Amino acid sequence: MTGNEFPGGCGFRRLLSPFVAPVPPALDRLICGTAGSPPILGSMLNRLVASLLFACCTLSAEAVRFANGGALKMLYDNRMYPQAVESRGQVFIVWRGSQGLPWVRSYDLATRQFAEPRMLLEGMGLQIDARQFERDQHYAPVVWAESDGRVHVAFGFHRTPGFHLATKRPGDIDSWEPLAEISDSISYPQVHRIAGSKTLVYFRESGHLGFWTYRISEDAGRTWLAPVSPVIDMDAPPRESPLAAHAGSYQTTRVSADGRTLHIAFIWKVEEPIGSERYGGVLHDYTRRHNLYYVRADIGSGRVFNAHGKELPRPVNFATAQRDCLVWDTEGGSASVGPSIALGTRGEPYFLLPVSGETPYASTFYFVRMKGGKWKRSALASTGHPFNSTHLVRNHDGSFSAYLIAGEGEANEESEMNRYGWGDRVEEWRSDRAGSGWHRSRDLTPHPGMRYQSVKFVRGASGEPLDGMLLYYAWNGTGEGSAFLLDERD
Repeated sequence: MTGNEFPGGCGFRRLLSPFVAPVPPALDRLICGTAGSPPILGSMLNRLVASLLFACCTLSAEAVRFANGGALKMLYDNRMYPQAVESRGQVFIVWRGSQGLPWVRSYDLATRQFAEPRMLLEGMGLQIDARQFERDQHYAPVVWAESDGRVHVAFGFHRTPGFHLATKRPGDIDSWEPLAEISDSISYPQVHRIAGSKTLVYFRESGHLGFWTYRISEDAGRTWLAPVSPVIDMDAPPRESPLAAHAGSYQTTRVSADGRTLHIAFIWKVEEPIGSERYGGVLHDYTRRHNLYYVRADIGSGRVFNAHGKELPRPVNFATAQRDCLVWDTEGGSASVGPSIALGTRGEPYFLLPVSGETPYASTFYFVRMKGGKWKRSALASTGHPFNSTHLVRNHDGSFSAYLIAGEGEANEESEMNRYGWGDRVEEWRSDRAGSGWHRSRDLTPHPGMRYQSVKFVRGASGEPLDGMLLYYAWNGTGEGSAFLLDERD
């Protein structure tokens, strides 16, 4: 910035003149300088005003704490969502609270006020394994709203049928009833609204070497159609590589604006403890995850295609993924959490994910896009762990915003809250319209000194993420988590 952009330099003479006229010569020299000396005080005031303006911009993006006492994965990472949804003027937020139990709270969009939180098991008479809820972070809840206005919450999933509840009346979180199981074995549910006011739940069936599929409800979540045949099953025959027999995957999804196409990005999980050529020795379980792959599925027909429009056999297995779906061979770099997905005006996918570099933990966020028929990457911020979760937004002007967990140094700690990484800052990075040039635009960290994780979106009534709203959670050292809502709507 130049001195003319703020009321500094000789501009401060004009600022002072109504109060100190004439401005004393000595003060004038300090403010404006002379032909042979710089404007010392003016320059200092310029920097002070610039700092104050930057601070004001940062403080205007205040995040509000809406929950305390959270457990590990208080808000889950990219593989499970949504955890906040808009319906009829309210946002409903769920989280994994004390002892791993599911909580819900509503937020009025007009008044910006929260209702009292509710623990979802209270008064329901459900029989649960309390010890399993406390120790298994996969049991975290997801939430969605149906076209009839009723809010649904599902939780307790890790190769289990879990629990599925719905409000008895639209928007009333004080009165719930159990509904039909979605499937008898679910992990990592991802809930979408699709064409025809139907609901789709994409999930992994069975364990690490299980397959990924989806079920659809046509009656507002009361019943679920039989699951389609697997979409992706990395260890399915024929096993053309010795690694295929032990290949799993983790997946994230996004539905097209018309609700007819399911975009699927996935990473390869090396199930067996095979030594890493890149880092030497055997990697930790969650750092044995590599590469980035992509397919799209036509929901109506079930047909699956790669990024170039080639139809693929179902299920997509390891050999097909390597040959036809590979976006990025990370060459042994850890891609633990998988990407966020944004879609362009023609439905083209864009990805954001952290991948490790010099060590299995110290990572960099990368923006990945297709240009001229080839996949291109742009590096953004550094981060201490490849599990640090993100949210990618395509802005109305064609640029992108990346919301991410940043910070220097490795966060490889095995204490409870720190097991899957963290960062000391929440940042927004913005791109140019080409997506090739990036810069840090804002620091959204509400309380310096805490450890942050899992930037999550708020799903709007249309099924798309709401502009100006984000969730994330944080903790002090090994303490319990606190969750924050950022509401920047006009």
